[in-house]
Amino acid sequence: MSHYSYPPPGGAPNANSPNPLRPYYSASDSPLQSYYNNTLSSATLEEELAAQNELNSQAAAKELASYGLIKFMTLAIAAPFEAGQTLLQVQYLPNDDGFNGDDFDIAEKHRREQDHQRSLEAEAEAERTRYYNERAGAANAGGYYTGNGGQYNEYSRVERTDVRSRFEQDHHRSYDSQAPISSASNPESGELYRPSVYDEASRPDYQMSPIEGGVWKAMTDLANHPTEGWMSLWKGQYTNWIYEMMHLFAQPTLEATLNDTFDLYDDTIPLVHLDRVGPNIATMVTSHLVVGFLLSPLELVRTRLVVQTANPLQRKYSGMINCFSTIIQEEGFTALWGGINLFPTIIYHTLTPLLSNSIPLIIDRVFKLSAADSPFLYSLAELGLNTIELLIRLPIETVRKRLQIQVKTDHGDRRLGSKKYRTVVETRRRPYYGMVDCVYRIIKEEGGHHKRVSSSGSKGGIAQRPWYSAWGVRGLYTGLGMHLTSNVTLFAVGAVTNLQDEGDDW
Repeated sequence: MSHYSYPPPGGAPNANSPNPLRPYYSASDSPLQSYYNNTLSSATLEEELAAQNELNSQAAAKELASYGLIKFMTLAIAAPFEAGQTLLQVQYLPNDDGFNGDDFDIAEKHRREQDHQRSLEAEAEAERTRYYNERAGAANAGGYYTGNGGQYNEYSRVERTDVRSRFEQDHHRSYDSQAPISSASNPESGELYRPSVYDEASRPDYQMSPIEGGVWKAMTDLANHPTEGWMSLWKGQYTNWIYEMMHLFAQPTLEATLNDTFDLYDDTIPLVHLDRVGPNIATMVTSHLVVGFLLSPLELVRTRLVVQTANPLQRKYSGMINCFSTIIQEEGFTALWGGINLFPTIIYHTLTPLLSNSIPLIIDRVFKLSAADSPFLYSLAELGLNTIELLIRLPIETVRKRLQIQVKTDHGDRRLGSKKYRTVVETRRRPYYGMVDCVYRIIKEEGGHHKRVSSSGSKGGIAQRPWYSAWGVRGLYTGLGMHLTSNVTLFAVGAVTNLQDEGDDW
């Protein structure tokens, strides 16, 4: 009796296994069944790939959100220090009286003194007229007028001269005084006469006193100022965060594209491991330059937001978007990339990546040092080269920020209803004409011995600055101490870590 094979209990047999009812039949022999199986397998594979891509996209989105949050918090920690350094870099601390002694400034000072003298004389004349009218009214009540058309007789002219003489005696007015006048005496311009940037009486309420100290002093002064406060330490942080996130994606992408175009090594390989580093350095610097140039309007906006006053009555820009729109309306669309900021942007975004990425190459191929064999000497060489890089980068950064806060409309005609750009620290009113002129003016106008108003009540209210403030390039290196302290701290931590590792090896 023949045996019969029943289907398995799970239901229909597998389509790829032999049919139990027809032992000599193979499912693959059927073209229709083969097409069905291939179609089913392809659909299943596509579904699996789609599901896998969705999971990868969700994971990438979560990772991006986490990184963005961490980056935002990191920038929030560093923002107060960046704000303090920016204020130090843009503030104007001229020699003594605020003028550097060249022909233009001497003429400008003479013109201001003449304008001030004329305003004082006009004010005195108005007071004399008012005083005379009061006395003349009293004299008219006593019968000193002739009555013929309001003309004075001889006696009234004598009385008028006597009134003017008594006015001079009563008021003891010195019309040669150079005391600053208030903005109310010049309502058309609304400007104060500033005999010196160190003059406290003529300083606007929204502006801080000259910062005589480092970054920490700038931070505390900004936080304690009546119209600023602690929140001013984070001005421009959102703009800076957007810049960093966009730079994070754009620069590596462009560098990888350039490397693929010119068939170079992968950009993830460190430069020290490459035989020919020239082409990779070229693509790296080019990517930094192009992305830095495209994103430079964000740097411009951030600098202006940090430097402007937080007083809502005097504040020109209410935020990042408003700053962009205002610059385009008042200064033109090209002011975001071109103008006086074009050349500093190119120099800064070329030298900064070149210097920072060349340090490992110099240590490896010039000094012949290895972090594994000589960790202490490697760290010491890195500290020295980082210091040199800092000495080159800081002046460029200082000049660039000073040029970024120059609003063209402030030196010409502004649109009707637009506000003047008012800064929280004293800045140079005359514009710089370029990088070279800015460096020259900083050294000449701010590089000598300075005087400042003493807060300790010393004799005369004037105290000399320390001796180290007299070196000419000091104004180009504001914030140098903070960066040096950071570099030395990292070097010390690395040295201690290396010593501990050597002790563990023993």
